[in-house]
Amino acid sequence: MKAIFSTMALVVGGMLSTQAQTTLLDTTIALQDVEIAGERIQTPFSQSARSMNILQRSDIEQLPAQNVAEILSYVPGVDIRQRGPQGVQADVGIRGGSFDQTLVLLNGIKLSDPQTGHHLLNLVVHPDQIERIEVLKGPGTRIYGPNAFAGAINIITKPGAQKGLSGSLSGGQHGLYQGNLALHLPVGKWQQSLSAGLNGSSGYRFNTDFSMANVFYDAQRQLGIHKIYTMAGYNQRAFGANGFYANENFKDQFEKTKTIFAAAGWKMGEGNWKSDLRSYYRQHEDDYFFNRERPSDFHNHHISRVGGVEWNGSIDNKLGTSAFGAEWRYESIVSSNLGIHQRQIGGFYGEHRLSGKKWQLTPGIYLNGISDYGWRAYPGVDVAFFPAKGLNVYANLAQSFRVPTYTDLYYQSPANLGNPNLLPEQAWTYEIGSRYFYKSFLLSGAVFVRDASRLIEWVRPDALSPWQANNFIEVVSRGAEAELQYKRSKGLLRSARIGYTYINAGFAIQAGFQSRYILENLRHQMVLAAVLQLPAKIQASATLRIFERMNQNEAFAISDVQLSRKLWKQGELFVQATNVFNTPYREIGTVPMPGRWLRLGLRFRL
Repeated sequence: MKAIFSTMALVVGGMLSTQAQTTLLDTTIALQDVEIAGERIQTPFSQSARSMNILQRSDIEQLPAQNVAEILSYVPGVDIRQRGPQGVQADVGIRGGSFDQTLVLLNGIKLSDPQTGHHLLNLVVHPDQIERIEVLKGPGTRIYGPNAFAGAINIITKPGAQKGLSGSLSGGQHGLYQGNLALHLPVGKWQQSLSAGLNGSSGYRFNTDFSMANVFYDAQRQLGIHKIYTMAGYNQRAFGANGFYANENFKDQFEKTKTIFAAAGWKMGEGNWKSDLRSYYRQHEDDYFFNRERPSDFHNHHISRVGGVEWNGSIDNKLGTSAFGAEWRYESIVSSNLGIHQRQIGGFYGEHRLSGKKWQLTPGIYLNGISDYGWRAYPGVDVAFFPAKGLNVYANLAQSFRVPTYTDLYYQSPANLGNPNLLPEQAWTYEIGSRYFYKSFLLSGAVFVRDASRLIEWVRPDALSPWQANNFIEVVSRGAEAELQYKRSKGLLRSARIGYTYINAGFAIQAGFQSRYILENLRHQMVLAAVLQLPAKIQASATLRIFERMNQNEAFAISDVQLSRKLWKQGELFVQATNVFNTPYREIGTVPMPGRWLRLGLRFRL
């Protein structure tokens, strides 16, 4: 621990001393003009009335990360909890929310899995193809509909506009290998990319080997004021699941998953009017074996299917900007354990933005109907003030909800029982925040309260009884976050970030019952990162993550580093080391995470 905090002191000291030695020229890599793709009404980041983080392509390349789970672990307020390394099985939560309370999207298309939120990060796209990641912290029901209970993550790709071949190759300890190739082949007015990737490892301890593969196609074509776009992908993974789902004594578990995804859409924009019509399909197959060597002992097989259509539109008028839309979604599952089920989800939304010279007000409402639960309205309102150049002071209030998964409803085992009588979770969230842009700096902060009711928790009356899902929990989460970012395109210090999040969750559970998961959310989280441009074309990146959970009596500090050197204009060699100080820690249950892990690789574009 002493060595880690010494590293943190050096990083912070280097940030301060480097800033004292440099002048603030017009080299800021600005975020303020980035349009938030996930907003119903297009909004520059500087004017957004929500707490958000944006990771651009340059940010992603500078991180010592090779998968989306690792990338997101460096975002303040985001809780990545991995059972296996390299994102093989990872849960994502935001501001103390569970993995079922976060919505993940790909180019605005929802990736929800009705079986369980454990599969949200089984992505068909490789990190090399990601252009930007937008992280919305706070309720997103009014914008995205169901399951954006505590926040949403929108992963944005961009097809190739120039011909070429790009990719990455790397290897490392524990038999690690990774490779991804992408062909960028514009044809006429079509921009398109086709990528394929493989990665795997022999495992860092018994029965933690894994293999993963993915293929992704992304294309778009501009036709005057119209744009046609499409994407499709496939992901498969197989991994040893030593202690993943049962206790640490069950070391022979094994799991295989397959994901198929396809979407197509049409955008139109002319003058004051914009429209976006899209359709999508996602299929996920999950095979779980309690004993890898004796697969017939206990085997669960699940296939979930999701299909939907969405339409979004907006129009500028004398009273501001109005946005409206509708969606329909079908979800089903065929499972050896959960049974055969299906449901339909419909929704209508509308919001209107009133704007003045130094303010904007956006009230809205989302009307949702679920075949299992009926119709319900979820309102919200955002307000932002711009009292000075570069300063945004905002507040928002919204209601959100989360639909029970089929695992919550129907899972059956000797140790766990679903509950078909569960109701959707719901919450009111209140937030006040601000962000300030000054030359190369961005300072942001927020305080929030999430008052949640009917939260689904697995409880039991005593140690001899099975865990059962129930709407027993009322949780009030209060939190605060602050972040300072610095970014330049010249000089020794290219970028730096210090972010801190605090969450205090108070809960009430029915007397006489034990709770299984409610105490596992983050209490303290600090993220520090810095990127230095050194002589001989070498770039150094260092990160430090410090976190403490409610159910743990100690804080863990994990440091990762990357050194990279340009070999040619669009080619670089890199070395990465994760968990540099070999800290023993765990992110979920009793599963130990890997110690120090070295990786060597090459990124290129030809």
